[in-house]
Parts: sequence; structure tokens; C-alpha cells
Amino acid sequence: MELRYTAEAVICDLDGTLVDSAADLCAALNEILADLKLHTIKLDEVRAMIGDGVLKLIERGLAGAGGDAGQASSLVAKFLAIYEADPTRHTHCFPGVVDTLAALKSQGCRLGVVTNKPIVATEKILDSLELKKFFEIVVGGDSLPQRKPHPGPLLEAARRLKLQPSDVVMVGDNIHDVEAARGAGMRSIAVTYGYHHQPPKTFGADNLIDQFEELLPLIEIVSARNRMPIATIPLSRNSIHSVK
Repeated sequence: MELRYTAEAVICDLDGTLVDSAADLCAALNEILADLKLHTIKLDEVRAMIGDGVLKLIERGLAGAGGDAGQASSLVAKFLAIYEADPTRHTHCFPGVVDTLAALKSQGCRLGVVTNKPIVATEKILDSLELKKFFEIVVGGDSLPQRKPHPGPLLEAARRLKLQPSDVVMVGDNIHDVEAARGAGMRSIAVTYGYHHQPPKTFGADNLIDQFEELLPLIEIVSARNRMPIATIPLSRNSIHSVK
């Protein structure tokens, strides 16, 4: 029998969880590399470089193109200027994301985003893809001194929502999402699609899901007022993996 989690809020990662942004990140990275006379990086390679913030993406891109990864910090501002000018040219939501967020919100679930992507690009993506209306709070990679896997951003999200971490479930595609959730005292659900550097089954998440819509049967929304369930969605997916 699959696990089900009572929660007042769900916090989502952005890249690789809600949206597929790899093509736009790849284009910005390759523009940087071209200026340095380095060879371009393929999209599949870039997918494996995403998840740890802009600096790490550039470092990995430089290394993959045969350049000097030590130059990365001096290229961050240039990369952001290119990327933030139009971060949704090729970016789109993963299947089931919009309908699932709408269903959760309609049932009283509070929603937030915690990402390692800079806040300016994050807000532009949420606005452009009409996702912002679902989220009460957004914490970006430069909103705090710490980024995931540090638990600080998740604890800040709980603070802004005025909730205990135990009342929140984190959903992400990277081991850093799981590690941050564990450090913050939150439960975690990992998606098996997205961008990751190791098999999701090794993350140590409380559950794995193959599609974002499979989140619905796992969340039992509770009212902050009386701590009793206010919505129960029947289990219906066979591809949800309990890894407890």
C-alpha cells in the first residue's frame, strides 16, 4: 500500500520538476562558450549539469567544452544577462504540472517554489508560463546566503508560510532537494524525470513518482484550523514507488 502524507503545503523545485528549461539554459551556455572559442555542449549533456545553480552550470560547461572551469565566476553576470533576457523561449511545463497544481490549490493546499535558480529568472518563468498564480511564496537561489542542499531555503519557505516543517512536503528531481528536505525536517517526494546526476532510487526520498500528477494520491490536505483532513483524493496510480 502506498504511503500518503498529510500536509498543509507542498514546496516544489522548479527546473526539472515543474518546467523543462534545459534548452534555454543550453542556448545561454553555448553563447558563452562560443565567445570563448570553445565547442558547443549538447542538450543531453547540459541536462546532466543542471541543479546546483548558475555557477556550477558554467563550471561544468567550461569543463565539458575543454575550457578553464576557474573562469566560471567571472562569467556569471554575462550568462545571467543572456539567459534572463528571454528565459522561456524554449521552456515549458512538464506534462500534468498545471492540472496538478490547480487541483492541489482548489483543495486548499498551500504551494511554494524553492529553487537554486536566481530569483529574477524564476519570477520571469513563473509569470510567462502562468504558474505564479498557484504559489504563495517563491525562494530563489540568491534569496538567501544558502542554497539547496542546505535546509535554509526550505526553512525560510516554511517560515514565510507560517508552518512547521513537518507540515510541508518537498517535491524535486535532484538529490539536493531530498537532502535539503531531510535537513529541514520535511518529507520528500522525488520525480524520476528531470535533471539528476544519479538514479533517483538512490536519493533516499520518501517516495518516487514517474509523473507529476502522481503527486495527487500521495497528499492528504489538512486544515490549519483543526488539523483534520479537508480533502482526500483516492489512490489510482500504479507507478508510485514507496521507497520506505
